Amino acid sequence: MTHLDTSDIKATRLAAHRSAQMQRTQTMLMAAGLAALGIVAVAASMMAVF
Repeated sequence: MTHLDTSDIKATRLAAHRSAQMQRTQTMLMAAGLAALGIVAVAASMMAVF
């Protein structure tokens, strides 16, 4: 059986947590960008009509 150091486990968990946070941040930024793009598209189409 392999000996696992507690600090290695903690470091691995911390790295996984940071990676998950980064992925959530990127997803939220992408969603915000798409929403902003949609708002600009609607505003542009309204200005073209009027």
